[in-house]
Amino acid sequence: MTSPFPRFVLARAFLKPLLGRILLCGAVLTALLEVLALLEEASDILGRHLGVRGLIKFLALHMPAMATEIMPLSVMIGALFTLLQMALSNEITILRSSGLSSLDMYKHFLPAPIIVGFLTIIVQFWVVPPCEQALNKWWNVTDTAHDDIPSLWFREQKNIVHIEEVLEGGNRLKSVTIYHRDKKTGTLLNSVHYTELLQKNAHWFPSQKGLSTFLDHDQNKAQVISYDGDVPIVATPRQIIDMTLKDVYYTPAQLWHAISGKSPSSLPPSNYLMAFFSVMFLPVQMAVMLLVAFPVTYIPPRAGLRNPLPVYVMAAGLGIVILQGMISALGNAGSLPIFLSVCSGPIIATLFSLAWILRLEER
Repeated sequence: MTSPFPRFVLARAFLKPLLGRILLCGAVLTALLEVLALLEEASDILGRHLGVRGLIKFLALHMPAMATEIMPLSVMIGALFTLLQMALSNEITILRSSGLSSLDMYKHFLPAPIIVGFLTIIVQFWVVPPCEQALNKWWNVTDTAHDDIPSLWFREQKNIVHIEEVLEGGNRLKSVTIYHRDKKTGTLLNSVHYTELLQKNAHWFPSQKGLSTFLDHDQNKAQVISYDGDVPIVATPRQIIDMTLKDVYYTPAQLWHAISGKSPSSLPPSNYLMAFFSVMFLPVQMAVMLLVAFPVTYIPPRAGLRNPLPVYVMAAGLGIVILQGMISALGNAGSLPIFLSVCSGPIIATLFSLAWILRLEER
């Protein structure tokens, strides 16, 4: 049956409250998690004598990443509140009585999570990486007591580089070892060790001569000699400090360079592929979270909040988020194909939600 409501009336009735509640839930959850993160880091920030400006800078740089991480859950909670209010105020009953099916209602609600998903992609790819990279560099530069100095292993072409300490935002490196491997077989040929490297005028300079270790053809004997040649490192201080990040916060161009080997990388290619495709699938994930919340439309108006269905929906949404996190970990480790790791969570959530809705329809 064709709906008697004009399309713009339904769009206003569905999209405006849903978008408002999604953004409100996102802001509240982000604020709460940011407060917890600030409480955890406040002692270190104040201990470095950064004061209130340091606290504000930490909040400003860390907030975009927190907002994008919490957005799928915000979509589910915002949809839950919107649909629950409509169900309790008899709006859902009126819409169904006028011939609007559950599928039609879902179609009218769908643009909201899709819009939020694409906005989150933009923030995740072009706002979060600069903020997180700047935060990581600021945190490293201000660590004058050397309490939280990262070490680093990374690949540069066919070579492996180990840095014991990354200081001054990547401009000063301590205990650096470069392992040269054969381009065809990957066999270790020799290594060069430096006590300290400093970046000056876009070049690396050692504080003293390096030590080069050469292996014989059978790799049974080694010869150690002094090395005063050019430092065999191409990576820039920015690339080095960015690789010390615990998670992958790269722009699409940086991800492509890391995957293709055009820039040094500290993680397997599967991590960079997962970082790219998991963000690209955010609109799909948002749409699935809306579907997960849809069973609350079957709450009888007279039952009110005594019906436990909203609690079940919330538990289902949290379970789906946890399940997707576990599957993503398998994808990062290379245990599952990338596409399967990204798609399996939304597929399972969609099948579960459809089965739940169909069972409620039979009642």
